[in-house]
Amino acid sequence: MKLKKMLGSALGLLLIASLAACGGGDSKGASKSADSAKDLAKEERVEKASIEVYMPKGKNTDYLQKSIELYNKKYNTELELKPVDVAPAIPMVQKVTPKLVANEKMPDLIFLQDSNAGSVFEKFEDLFYSSEDFGFVKDYGKDFYKAKMNMLENIAPSKKVYGFPNDWGNASMFYNEAAFKEAGVDMTTVKTWDELIDAGKKLKEKTGKKLLFMRDTGELDLVKYLTEQQGVSLFDKEGNLNLLNDAVKKSYEIIQKLQDEDLVAYGNSKDYTVIGQDCGTIFAGGWLASYQEGDYPDDKGNWRIGAIPAVNPDENFAPMSGGSSYYVPKKSDNALAALQFITFALTDKEALDSYMELSGLPANTKAYESEAAQKEFPYYGNQKILVTLDEISKNSVEGYAFPYSADLDNYIEAASYEIKNNGVSVEDALKKQADDFASKYNVKVNE
Repeated sequence: MKLKKMLGSALGLLLIASLAACGGGDSKGASKSADSAKDLAKEERVEKASIEVYMPKGKNTDYLQKSIELYNKKYNTELELKPVDVAPAIPMVQKVTPKLVANEKMPDLIFLQDSNAGSVFEKFEDLFYSSEDFGFVKDYGKDFYKAKMNMLENIAPSKKVYGFPNDWGNASMFYNEAAFKEAGVDMTTVKTWDELIDAGKKLKEKTGKKLLFMRDTGELDLVKYLTEQQGVSLFDKEGNLNLLNDAVKKSYEIIQKLQDEDLVAYGNSKDYTVIGQDCGTIFAGGWLASYQEGDYPDDKGNWRIGAIPAVNPDENFAPMSGGSSYYVPKKSDNALAALQFITFALTDKEALDSYMELSGLPANTKAYESEAAQKEFPYYGNQKILVTLDEISKNSVEGYAFPYSADLDNYIEAASYEIKNNGVSVEDALKKQADDFASKYNVKVNE
């Protein structure tokens, strides 16, 4: 991938070791140099600062804007938010990497997806403040989903926690209850994939709708979801590959059943929510709830959200589907103000309530003890979807992210393409892709 080449080229450049911890600006108490967040944790609260944040425009920007208003009111400060619209995945990595390489001034806060953070911290760990050193993990870590904190504990090579945990995504099943009722199916009784396939056959017969979407180039997301439902992550804790695990092969067996029964609508990956809206189900993270009503208002009241049916009823986990965190670079104007503010935003009850009002899904479990979590959503038949999504997240599989994690998607998709379009056996397709991936990244393949 381009990202790998970009980071690889950084090896030939010399990074300057001495960085200003929290430059000048107009931040009182933030002008001292400090190599450690432990030092900054002892500083007095910053009274006035402009906090520059690289983050995507939308609900997260609105959330931090509301949080900074609450913060100023509580602490009688004059902080302001200066958001810069940057997508949180690969575009964010591409935006910040050249700055880190060139030792340029950074924004005060960076919003980054957990799955991509490893690509940054593989080489630039020393250029960020640690949330663990700042005391955030000690004071609040126990309040966040265990799977989320497990992810953050394994991103940096040192295994120190740098991220301030914002949200945690687990894949859920969005389903068209009205369509299934028309087909005579009560989806609350569907607990396994075999039962879902039977429901899909009735749905197609009675309504003409397909059960779900798959990529026409080769299925990817469902392979990962089904595998993680069985408690198997595609990488183990040491970063070795689990692509040849029996759980992956079981996932392809289920996919084959779906294809054999003609329950699949195919299309381009970027169209999967568009195509999925005309199917019986959409498998996606809770983030979809932020967009579905706005994009398809005529379907108000038809859809519901639930856990994905089990592969193994005796042991079923919620598969991962995203998650993001905030990071504080050392070389920025107002790092101390950023550290103090983001701690507040991710732990204050009113701030968390405002996030959920925007259909945000905080990784802080305390948020769901609030009355705000009981909100009913008319689009989903007045379902309390925040409560449902919290229950799903509590059952999350624990996975790991490494600098090369994102690239594995290309190999899984290639295997799926060979299986679907060229008749290659699951065993042979997975073996080839696993060997190629292992050779490229020098990792072990677990048999």
